[in-house]
Amino acid sequence: MELPFRIVNVFGIEGDPFSGNALAVFEEASGLDDSEMQAWARQFNLSEVTFVDDGASTDTARADGPARASVRIFTATYEMPFAGHPTLGTAHVVADRAAAHVGGPVDQVLLTMPAGDIPVRRTSDGWQLQANPPQHRQARATPRQVAAALGVPVTALVTGATQWVSCGVESLVVQVDDLEALRSAAPNPTLMLEHLAMPERPPHAYLWAWTGPDTIEARMFAAAGTTLEEDPATGSACSSLGGWFVGQGRTALEVVVSQGAQTGRPSRLVLTVDSDATIRVAGRVAEVGSGTVSRG
Repeated sequence: MELPFRIVNVFGIEGDPFSGNALAVFEEASGLDDSEMQAWARQFNLSEVTFVDDGASTDTARADGPARASVRIFTATYEMPFAGHPTLGTAHVVADRAAAHVGGPVDQVLLTMPAGDIPVRRTSDGWQLQANPPQHRQARATPRQVAAALGVPVTALVTGATQWVSCGVESLVVQVDDLEALRSAAPNPTLMLEHLAMPERPPHAYLWAWTGPDTIEARMFAAAGTTLEEDPATGSACSSLGGWFVGQGRTALEVVVSQGAQTGRPSRLVLTVDSDATIRVAGRVAEVGSGTVSRG
């Protein structure tokens, strides 16, 4: 049995084909069980791989309504209930498939995933997701423990600005006021696991700093055992940053987030927090390849 897939780059920068965060989308995955999906995600070894239930309802898409599909998101080692760049990249694929049934472009997609239904809409050069309302909890680690775990001077941490935030998947949002400290951050995975532990999955920490009135630079780190991973572009954590702004009472804003320079995959995310506290994350989506694999 042959399984078709597509490779898309999400949150990339126009003119740079190797920017953004790469994603593999299995577009006809209804026959795969959990262990097979995990195995294929491990085989592709990208930040995430998504699996679309092609028996869902892309065939019933209407030109005046969203295409609907169920999707599962896997890293190489575990399943994610929600993730930003997989949501946007999968929406691109689902809309393309649905367009064949409605005879024209499909500009809205509703993806059902473990974190719930995520609306996605087309923009001028990509897609924009609407995140779940944020949930907040205070960090138990002290500033010194956070700083040691993330490899930044404790003096660089903005007082009172470290918080766990989830819009479907939880991240520790950490603001620093020293851009060089952000760029030279050297997290210690052992200390991250000790001080920033999370239930069910490795700790994720999102460091960010202002670079202008409406521009931000960010880095996303995950620790697993003695291994440290840095993500090129993290839409879920960008959503959590939007949730952090909501918690601070800051709405009606739009910021451009730069991420991924240290990984060699520069990325651009657009975070919007509406006046009603709705959080949206947008970015460019570019399809770069497709193919099939044999199920065996």
